[in-house]
Amino acid sequence: MDVSQYQENNLLFYIIGMDSFVRFGLILLCLGVCVLGHVHFEMEGIDMQKTKLHVSELKMQNLQDHYSQRHLGKFGQRYWEMLDYFDPKAPRAILYICGESTGKFPKENTLSVRAAKEAKAALYSLEHRFYGVSQPAEDWSDDNLSLLSHDQALADIAYFIESMNKKFNESSQAIPKWVVIGGSYAGALSAWARYKYPHLISGAIASSAVVNVISEFKDFEMQTGLNLQKCEGEPANWSIKQLREYQLYADSQLIGNTPDAKKAFLAMFNATDMGLLDFAYYFADIAVSYIQSSNRKLLCSILDTLRKSGKPIKDQIKQLAESAAARGFTADRYKFSSLRKTKINFDDNGRQWTYQTCSLLGWFQISYKQNPIRWTGMNFTYWMNYCHEIFDVYLLPDDVAINMHFGGKEIGRFTSNTYFVHGTDDGWKWVGVLDNIHGNPDIKFTEIKCDDCSHCIDLKPELDTDADILKATRVKEIAAIIEWLA
Repeated sequence: MDVSQYQENNLLFYIIGMDSFVRFGLILLCLGVCVLGHVHFEMEGIDMQKTKLHVSELKMQNLQDHYSQRHLGKFGQRYWEMLDYFDPKAPRAILYICGESTGKFPKENTLSVRAAKEAKAALYSLEHRFYGVSQPAEDWSDDNLSLLSHDQALADIAYFIESMNKKFNESSQAIPKWVVIGGSYAGALSAWARYKYPHLISGAIASSAVVNVISEFKDFEMQTGLNLQKCEGEPANWSIKQLREYQLYADSQLIGNTPDAKKAFLAMFNATDMGLLDFAYYFADIAVSYIQSSNRKLLCSILDTLRKSGKPIKDQIKQLAESAAARGFTADRYKFSSLRKTKINFDDNGRQWTYQTCSLLGWFQISYKQNPIRWTGMNFTYWMNYCHEIFDVYLLPDDVAINMHFGGKEIGRFTSNTYFVHGTDDGWKWVGVLDNIHGNPDIKFTEIKCDDCSHCIDLKPELDTDADILKATRVKEIAAIIEWLA
């Protein structure tokens, strides 16, 4: 079937609107999660100019290919080092694993920095290959991106730790114990690294760790619906019903309408150069960005204001476009024209992360049949076409092989010294370890059940207003780190 025909036959969009009264709050929200597009977890980095901590930005030489092409040589991989609390008499080290974006060093008052202080440990942060300035190849062509995988990233971590151990041994004749920390995809890397390299890594904090690789991920949208049901007000489930009205309006504008009318609709999102295939993904991410960033109540407030405004749906959609742009959430990095670019851009993450999901990891967010929020045509075929539009070959996730290798959700049966943490509102928890169902005494698990607690909430800077259970979970994580490093 022709892709354009497939799109036309299946289009059903999820649209939300927002009013100008929330713009200031949205700009603040943007600082945490919106600047890169393609919704995922991005750590809040330390201000290197203002911090009182002594943080050094450095580079080490890591292997371009740890496996079949070791002859390719090495590349400069960026990392950060902080030795303020390090005790050379009892050497300990913590490695924060950066994920699918430009790397950073954890901000003050985060779990990583607090743990380093209490454990008297050195703290490092390692940038992921192909993100930021850590580039193993001269461009992002399909051939070069074959070096971008979780296996290569895990080998990078091991090589980094071994390299640091040599330095420690040369300076103090002592090799430290290591604990790794990561969130989301990097949370999976953290759990996998402990599982694969127990001789190098004594323990792992796996926050919102997506350890179960799955191609058709319907439960994410299921959880989004459950979160929307928490919006206060009558009638019951009004927010979902309201979103369905927006879907029908978008449907009427983009299916069976004139080219000029479709263009006018897309213009409200500065997306006239997009097709339905790439626009659908961007459109769906506008909504999930709120809940994933622990801002469900803000989303509910926006929707409530819109439904009480009495404005036509068209005007509400116009406000959506304006407010989305004001908070930095634009369509630019979802466009196929952007994702096809092979020239390296240190600030971009779209093409690389899309390659990882298309070629290996999947996690394709599929419309949930009972309460569809996103375009109902976003099924596995949609995502295969989506990936093919960006890359020159058809790619297929390797979920079965990866889960066989690392255990998927069953990793809790086989690993040790790993602490799995999830926020109760987080849709990604459904591809994580949800409980210690096997009674393994060597792993720990906490679901943080608090209002508006979502993705990697425990890795964010602690606030006085944080829920008691969230604060208590961080205390337990730090205690585990100290235990593993003892």
